[in-house]
Amino acid sequence: MNAARLAALVVCAALLGGCANASPPRPAVESGQGAYAQNCLACHQADGTGVRGFQPPLVGSPWVRGDVQALATFVLTGGFDSGSRKESAYRNVMPAFRELDDAALAAILTYVREAFGEHAGPVSAAEVALARSHLPPAP
Repeated sequence: MNAARLAALVVCAALLGGCANASPPRPAVESGQGAYAQNCLACHQADGTGVRGFQPPLVGSPWVRGDVQALATFVLTGGFDSGSRKESAYRNVMPAFRELDDAALAAILTYVREAFGEHAGPVSAAEVALARSHLPPAP
């Protein structure tokens, strides 16, 4: 086999291998990691384990691994209503993150699902926009 043909086969194998990888593109994860650091890290910590009795862990959370629309809605609204929060084991109340644009929130959720949700898959800005469209008007 000549060198040109071998090089072409190596390139094709690399491209096909990339197609089989379901991980989101690195720039999406990296921009989400930066936005996570600015908006989420203080409560949920760098490793996603949260703070016992204060803020819940993201690692292993069914919210993180589960339905994208439910997760986006949860973050956009700040989670449960105040009555439900009283029943929570965690005392801190997450703020609503409606001020983040769809692309920024999608990047954060993509990072969270990749880092703490067992590579649950990316979240698109369109999915965040859809979740936002179902919210009642902000108070």
